[in-house]
Amino acid sequence: MKIAVFPTLTAQEHQILQSITDLPYTDFSTQTPSAECIAEHDIILGWHPIIKEALTISHQIKWIQLFMVGVDNLPFDLLEEAGIVVTTAKGANAPTIAQQTIGFMIAFARQLHTSRDQQLKSQWFVPTDLTELTGKRALTVGTGEIGQAFAKLAVAFDITVDGINRTGHDVPGIQNCYPIEALSERIGHYDYVINNLPYTPATDKLFGVEQFEAMQNEAIFINMGRGKSVDEQALIHALDTKQIKAAALDVFEVEPLPADSPLWHMENVIIMPHRAGISDFYHQRILNIFADNYREFIQGVVPTHNRLDYRKGY
Repeated sequence: MKIAVFPTLTAQEHQILQSITDLPYTDFSTQTPSAECIAEHDIILGWHPIIKEALTISHQIKWIQLFMVGVDNLPFDLLEEAGIVVTTAKGANAPTIAQQTIGFMIAFARQLHTSRDQQLKSQWFVPTDLTELTGKRALTVGTGEIGQAFAKLAVAFDITVDGINRTGHDVPGIQNCYPIEALSERIGHYDYVINNLPYTPATDKLFGVEQFEAMQNEAIFINMGRGKSVDEQALIHALDTKQIKAAALDVFEVEPLPADSPLWHMENVIIMPHRAGISDFYHQRILNIFADNYREFIQGVVPTHNRLDYRKGY
């Protein structure tokens, strides 16, 4: 058996990989192999468009360990038809995204972003609407590992965290959970509404006119999930007309965000270029996931940690 590796790993990360498996592996991080070459590998770490082509020819690919969480751009039909086991990096970026979410909240509460703007103009500036996170209420839409990591951090700031998930089932660390059907009803009760959902057909434009109109006028919307789960024009309208106070956005309907988007020039918006999950801890956490799955795989057991459910789409 052979392994194909697409992510760029550090020397230390290569050592970790070598400690997990003694199978031969090829580093393709700086080259694009042929589909025929990839088809000869049993295990793939990461993703590359050439894999899709390899799936259309005779191949021996059995398992793909992704180095990403989002799977909405994968060729589900080809993967499922070929019986490929796909495991994701779910959870590897949870601490990072949770910390950035708290960072966004602090930035708005303490006006750090506007103070930075004034600093660059050499202006002494004291905002008039400074507040704290103390006692605030937050709704995490999505109560998976990112939502739970956020709730854990929020405790230190005396923030009450409720959650929305598919069924309304209880989740450790989150005070109250409600089913997705209750989103419009519940969304108006919170100071911060945070989208942590993956993109699936069921979450397409989940946040639209109805949801933004139902939010408090002083509420802040934070999108850490997927851009396509938000009706961007409805969000722009809500921000422009003060239906909501502000937004912090890490993901967008179209990426990179087009230069003519009004979001670039809104003072009540903080934009990040889809980098909330990036951290120097990220690859090591994924290699830990790979190690767990590899122990099962090498014993003839289907890897179970973060296994992609083709039916659910995540």
